[in-house]
Formats: sequence, structure tokens, C-alpha cells
Amino acid sequence: MRKTILLLVALLSLFVIPPLVQASDLPRLMIVGEDSDTDTIPRNNRVFKRVLNAVSNEMVNRGFDVKDETALTHMTHVQGRTRRNDAELIQIAKDAGIDVLVIFSIYPNVKQNQNSVRATARVEGRMLSVWDGSRMGNFESEPQQYQLVPSPYSRNDVLESVGKMSKIIGADVAAVLADRLEGYYPEGDGGGSGGGSGGVSSAGRIEEWTLIFDGFTDDDMLDVEDYVTIFTGYDSHRPKTNALNTSSHHELWYKSSIDSAHLKRNMVRMLRKMNMKGRVYISGRELKIVKQHRVKQRKKQSNDGW
Repeated sequence: MRKTILLLVALLSLFVIPPLVQASDLPRLMIVGEDSDTDTIPRNNRVFKRVLNAVSNEMVNRGFDVKDETALTHMTHVQGRTRRNDAELIQIAKDAGIDVLVIFSIYPNVKQNQNSVRATARVEGRMLSVWDGSRMGNFESEPQQYQLVPSPYSRNDVLESVGKMSKIIGADVAAVLADRLEGYYPEGDGGGSGGGSGGVSSAGRIEEWTLIFDGFTDDDMLDVEDYVTIFTGYDSHRPKTNALNTSSHHELWYKSSIDSAHLKRNMVRMLRKMNMKGRVYISGRELKIVKQHRVKQRKKQSNDGW
């Protein structure tokens, strides 16, 4: 009787409790301003900050994981710098462990006719996958509304007028960004439809990994390739052309939508299946496996017969 009750409870739980689905990694997103062009509004200006806050708030409302640059770098990087270029921003993003970097610039725009001066702003930028260098698209936004500027006017008057439109500008930019990012990182379907995926969704963006196998022979790599091609989210792989591949050191470009935790688990499981020991390291979109070789102990032959 007791066994019958336990069996009924177990069967009931299959219908009542929804299956757990692990989605692919939600990208760590950072929104920064490139203001190296002197025509742009610098990042220490209140207008820039209001637009940045409006964009960040809208992205958070859409469910994205938005990181604050100052919070992640105040202990390690010089703060308050302006007129920064792309190279500096990308290095900061790598140091902070960011996956997707949104770089934007704000250009004030003044239109003047015979009886009035009107100001607006154009925001342009791009999205970059930090670790594999892939461009994820450009964006540009310019509201059709204008703010009147007192005449005669100065640059501060123009910036003040643009500042009144910061929420409109920020919401417009955020809508463009969110739509594009949702194309790369769709929400999980909650179905767990993958038969061999172990309940892991592979609906995320296909990303390029660098897989490094140190100490693996050519024969070992034949077995490795048999495994990595059946991993969840697999798309393609090929030898890394700008790496030094030898008979004991192999580097691959590996495209997949698998998340980092699942990829590492699969690699550990692969080593176990291949009856190997090794250390697995992950840094950004680079995964390295160092094979541990067994030490052969040479024993002195016994001369008991003499």
C-alpha cells in the first residue's frame, strides 16, 4: 500500500511540476559612450548621463542584465575620463568581463531659420560582441521633435534644450537596441524540446569559442571531435588559422549556442569518457584543456636468477 501511494505521488509530480529549462547565458551588457569626437556631448555632461540612464532603465525593464561601468571598475581603472576611443572602451569591457558592449555617441543638431533656432540630437552607435569581436549591428536614432533655443544662443543653451528631450531620445534608442538584442537572445520557450540536450535550451545566439587542447595527440583529437560535434547547440568548428597547431597542441574555432557552464560540464564529462585526466579553464570565450599525463616509473629488473 505504501509503495502504491509513493508511486502515485511520483506520477502526479510529473504533471504538476513544470520541467526546468536552463536557458543559454544571459549576456552581461554594458552601455558606454564614445566621445572622442569633439562634436559629441562628453560623458561627464548631465545630458549624456540622462540619456544613458534612460537607455539603461529601458533595457533593465526588458529583462537584460545591464552592468554599471563605475561599479565594476572603480577599484581598478581611472574614473571620470572623457574623450575615450573605441580601443579603450573595449579593453575596459574585457577587464570587466562584459559580453556585449553598446557604444553610442550623441551629436547635438541645430536648425536655424529666419525667426527661430531649434535643437535636437542624433544618437548613433553599435553593438559589439566583446570576446569574439563580432559586430552585432549599428543603430541610429533622431527624434522628429525639436526644442526652441533662446536667441542669441550658446552651446550650453543647445545642450540644455537637448536635455529636455533626453527621456524621449533614451527610450527611442533603447527600443532599437532591445529589438536587436532580442533577436540574438530570445526568451526561453519553456518547452525543453531538445531530446538529447538534457533540458538545456540551445535557442541563444551562436557564439564563437576558442577551444585549446594542450597535450592531446592527433588520435586524441579524433575522439575529441566526435564528442564536441554532438554537444548541445553545436553549429560548426575548424582549426584556428592564426594559431600554432602541432601534434600535441591544437586550437579550434568552435561555434555554438551552448552556455559556458554547460560547455565546461560537457568537457569534464568527455575527459571521463575518454579515460583521461586534465584541467579545464574558461576565460571569456576561450576554453582550455590541459591533459595530465601519467608518469611512467621505470623499475630496475631483478637479478634473482644470478
